[in-house]
Amino acid sequence: MKTKKAQIDNFLAQQKIAVAGYSKNPKKFGAQIYKTLREKGYELYPVNPAGGTTPEGDPIYVTLDAIPADVKALYLVTKPEVTSKLIDKAKEKEFTHIWVQQMSENAEVLAKLNNFPEKVTGQCMFMHAQPTGFHKFHWWLSKTFGTLPK
Repeated sequence: MKTKKAQIDNFLAQQKIAVAGYSKNPKKFGAQIYKTLREKGYELYPVNPAGGTTPEGDPIYVTLDAIPADVKALYLVTKPEVTSKLIDKAKEKEFTHIWVQQMSENAEVLAKLNNFPEKVTGQCMFMHAQPTGFHKFHWWLSKTFGTLPK
């Protein structure tokens, strides 16, 4: 399945996003995505079985079940086997928008995503959420060579 630009735009239009795979380690991708989206003004709900709070003092949700019902967007940056289980739970909780970060998917995950009309796969969030630095350059290269979703 090839992601279209409209799917990316629809996901990024959601103001409330659950981030499954959040890490307190600032070097981990889940922490970097969380920090970047938070700085851009999104209302975020970090998810990690360890729980606790983020360095910014936000609660970390232990499961998707703990996420408020009005949150309908889910960003997944987890191992494929965990991603698969979280997609099952996302369907049960009626999430409408799913973004599976590159390297978090496998054939099983992609098959399960067929149940979601608003899905993004094979794309890096940093390339699309108002990129800066290296990611802005990478976005420019992708645009120049025609590899950005259309």
